[in-house]
Amino acid sequence: MVTVPMALARILGVLALGLAALLGQARADAPIRVTDLAGREVVLARPAGRIVLGAWVSLDALSLIHPDPVGLLAGWADGGANGIQPAILRAKFPAIDHVPVVGRGTLDSISAEAIIARRPDLVVASTFDVQRFGSGPAALPPVLARLEAAGIPVVVIDFFLEPLAHTEPSLRILGRLIGRETEAEAFIGFYRGRLDRIAGRLAGAKPAPRSLFLHAFAARPDCCFTAGPGSVDGLIRAAGGGNVGAERLTAPVGQVSVEFLLARNPDVYVATGVGAPGGFALGPGVTANRATEGFAGLLRRPELSALGAVSGRRAHGLWHLFVHTPTHIVAVELLAKWLHPELFADIDPRATLDEINSRFLAAPLTGTFWVD
Repeated sequence: MVTVPMALARILGVLALGLAALLGQARADAPIRVTDLAGREVVLARPAGRIVLGAWVSLDALSLIHPDPVGLLAGWADGGANGIQPAILRAKFPAIDHVPVVGRGTLDSISAEAIIARRPDLVVASTFDVQRFGSGPAALPPVLARLEAAGIPVVVIDFFLEPLAHTEPSLRILGRLIGRETEAEAFIGFYRGRLDRIAGRLAGAKPAPRSLFLHAFAARPDCCFTAGPGSVDGLIRAAGGGNVGAERLTAPVGQVSVEFLLARNPDVYVATGVGAPGGFALGPGVTANRATEGFAGLLRRPELSALGAVSGRRAHGLWHLFVHTPTHIVAVELLAKWLHPELFADIDPRATLDEINSRFLAAPLTGTFWVD
């Protein structure tokens, strides 16, 4: 056996530690590179500490992987999916009321000058806006191209158009760019485990298909907005349902007639709502009594009371804004239980939301988010 003198062993140990430190520093100093959902490479010198958030990238996504999401905001578009966020976050993060507003509900409302003046490290945009206002799948709309020309990186992610396909890569991208990869992977593991449980059970049992009509923003007087292909359609299919709206529409969201709804007479009816004053409401701050009473009033409408799903007690209410955030896993579990109650009797969406609140969200979702 060859022995190493003690002095030499110490020297080698010091050298090894020094080399490890140098390699670690080199990794820390290396640029952060990701490929976004538009297929573009986005490069940051260091994790972003000042972010501008677009309207259709909900702050909930940041809240899942960062303990102070509001502290990251150099500005935001406070319409669209972010319109409800102050009500959710204000108690814990009162600074949300002082975040500079750089736009409203659509990309064409965003001010490039206001964003440039804020000097952010990163602008986060949605595939939804890029596809609506850009000239091609990977071509940034003019306002975003102007920001990049000014030296401000822009990343494109998606939690809305194709939530099942895009939630995991979008969270990974976001986690990498803000230095929260561990937190992103923790939520992704939680999310994937629950999706796989539903998919595995459906694959094994092969239940008979059941149709579902999702009545979007059902409190509106003009019936009936619903989900077409993409977006919510994927959540319905993941839960083992057939989306009635996709039989008629070609876009992710659109309107069908009352006559179509009555003729189709779906197996399950789901009305979505938000925390609007009066009538049917769901969401943060909505009490169970208010949600139940509002839903009962909605179902008394003549065009809805005639549905077999209503008379057969297969009508339900769902918070609409689940569909804009990774918390849509709660919606998938609810839809699965409503479509196949025997198969998913043991699944508890309330427990899933409670775990999301306790383990992940910087500010828990409190209120009433579904009703039967």
